[in-house]
Amino acid sequence: MTAAFATPAAQVCIFLLGCAVIHAARAHADLITRPLAVAAVAAAVLVLLVASLVASRDQAPEDGETFDAVAVYGAS
Repeated sequence: MTAAFATPAAQVCIFLLGCAVIHAARAHADLITRPLAVAAVAAAVLVLLVASLVASRDQAPEDGETFDAVAVYGAS
């Protein structure tokens, strides 16, 4: 330990500074966590929506065609 940190007053100041940094980081994390969670859920919903639209477009019948059990079973 260096001489500058040897005094009890300096140690108390450094400890309080560390506590303040940790407290600020926790408050910042709370502010950032909620929007990031909302963004992650929204991105997942968009991915699922796009995937369902692409899948339904590839399997949808053309104009004038209909789905029947034999055609659907035979395609799989």
